[in-house]
Amino acid sequence: MRLEGKIAGVTGAAAGIGRATALAFAREGADVAICDLDEEGLRETAVAVGELGRRAFTRVCDVTDSLALRGFIGDTVTELVGLDVWMGNAGMSGSDPAEEFAEDRWRQVVELNQNAVFFGAQAAGRHMLAQGGGSIINTASMYGLRSAAGRIAYCTTKAAVVMMSQVMAIEWASRGVRVNAVCPGYADTGLFRSGRRIDPGSLERLVAEVPMGRLVQPEEVAEACVFLASDEASAVTGLAMTVDAGWTARGSG
Repeated sequence: MRLEGKIAGVTGAAAGIGRATALAFAREGADVAICDLDEEGLRETAVAVGELGRRAFTRVCDVTDSLALRGFIGDTVTELVGLDVWMGNAGMSGSDPAEEFAEDRWRQVVELNQNAVFFGAQAAGRHMLAQGGGSIINTASMYGLRSAAGRIAYCTTKAAVVMMSQVMAIEWASRGVRVNAVCPGYADTGLFRSGRRIDPGSLERLVAEVPMGRLVQPEEVAEACVFLASDEASAVTGLAMTVDAGWTARGSG
């Protein structure tokens, strides 16, 4: 098992990519600390982790509250005795034309997609630097690498996640802490599908842009995260890894 004996933390772990990654980490031998605002979904993830024979430390937590987020990380270190892998995954979409984007909505997207990711990585990184090593994975997006109309806040914040990951990677490389970003494409999650319900034809149009002609499965993103978390990626830092079925290579906008 590639993560045997490791302690991994995942935000936004009640469903989707976060849940898939927490389970993949557990399947590879890690005990996991998971947080989300969805208490029931979080409980279901914890049960699934337990069925894999690993421990789960859970916390209902608003990651935009930096004090609460740091508390979750600190308690993880205490409860599970360490922190070797951190995945800042919680995020949200935000789709409106730039001239119509409301100020409160902008601040909400920035707080969750950008600020919470930074403060989580910072707190996890401080512990890892003190212990002499670790792996941080921040969830960005293919839209952090390519622009798209109507996605001003989402593209901006996900691009920030890519850049902050690269800066942390070069600052911490000599001290054993690797930092990478994973950039999913159109992933088959409840959150993604819920955004298509208003326009039933939008899903088909989006999938038509993807070279592989399908949605990415959350488990496929999770497997990329397992690689980045593991010693197999010991020389990999500062990477923005796309898991998007070819969308970025095609150059769609």
